[in-house]
Amino acid sequence: MFGTRGVPYHYGFDCGTALLDTVLDEVAGGPVLFVVDRAVLRRHAQPVIDRLRRKVPVHPFVVEAVEQQKRLSLVETLSEYAVERGFDRGGTVVAMGGGLVANIAGLAAALLYRGVRLIHLPTTPIAAFDAVLSLKQAVNLAAGKNLAGAYFQPALIACDLTWLTTIPPREMLTGVAEMAKNVLAVVPDERGRFVTAVAQLDTRPAAALQALWRIGFTAKKPLLARDPHERREALVFEYGHTVGHALEFMSGGVMGHGEAVAWGMLVAAEVSTMLGYLDEAGTEAHYEVVGPLRLPAPTTALDWVDPAALRARLATDNKRGYLAGGAGDVPMVLLQAPGTTVTGPGGLPLTLVPDKMILAALDRVRARDGWAA
Repeated sequence: MFGTRGVPYHYGFDCGTALLDTVLDEVAGGPVLFVVDRAVLRRHAQPVIDRLRRKVPVHPFVVEAVEQQKRLSLVETLSEYAVERGFDRGGTVVAMGGGLVANIAGLAAALLYRGVRLIHLPTTPIAAFDAVLSLKQAVNLAAGKNLAGAYFQPALIACDLTWLTTIPPREMLTGVAEMAKNVLAVVPDERGRFVTAVAQLDTRPAAALQALWRIGFTAKKPLLARDPHERREALVFEYGHTVGHALEFMSGGVMGHGEAVAWGMLVAAEVSTMLGYLDEAGTEAHYEVVGPLRLPAPTTALDWVDPAALRARLATDNKRGYLAGGAGDVPMVLLQAPGTTVTGPGGLPLTLVPDKMILAALDRVRARDGWAA
């Protein structure tokens, strides 16, 4: 899946026992550094830890999965903890939790002894359908989000989709925003499947979650096979993330990643329209796809945003440097139509946008009424 190198992804519904057999085969008797989100420790992780301990030494490391913790200092603490307990080159880092835990553990696995085995056990929609389907492992710096990291390939991904059904309903809805992104930017033909799946999350969770998993895999597999480091055509997966990452970082984690990306996509759609790339139908498609995620009203969600602070965060976006621009120019993924990106210099799906235009587009989203929950 990543270039010419495949990664097994075992998933299903209510299949935890079978998945653990696969994990045990992969760890091969070495010590396990088990990095886990405190929110899933008792309900989901403890049985996994207990089962692993029958076969291998396990060293649990509990993470408070809040954005302020996503720093190099936590990666260092985690690495010191591992080495102090005899973790060696034959060990395996197992990450169980959401995207933040996956990134912290993934970066530690990349750095410990210059690389040890990594297994992802995602327990949130963002992690299961998006974050673990990437080589990118990153943490935040004081200047912005995901500015320090590495590319590192997991040995195994395994997910019992039942784990996802226990998160709060609102987090579930905003957590599938990355699948909304895939529908809008990559696989527009999956729109019907997405809308149906979101509507069925309460009544038919098994079918809904498997459909959402399929959307994530379908969107990512062909692009990551050709561009595993997401530096060329796979930059399309940054759609909505320019403003989304800035909002998430500025909020100090109060605004979750999914909600931030959803707002970021709407801003990107408005920018695309203002520049004459995206027509009215394409813009309306964004509000229709994002609508079922039940975002708060824009006046509630966005009125706290300080324009100067937003411009400062946009200036440190992790896509800067792909294109040569001036002060205030921000590289963004924009759309000509759902599933069709605007191609910039060098064939990259990036366009330089003045930060003043981004602020104006944000105002257009703020002024939009009658579609949000």
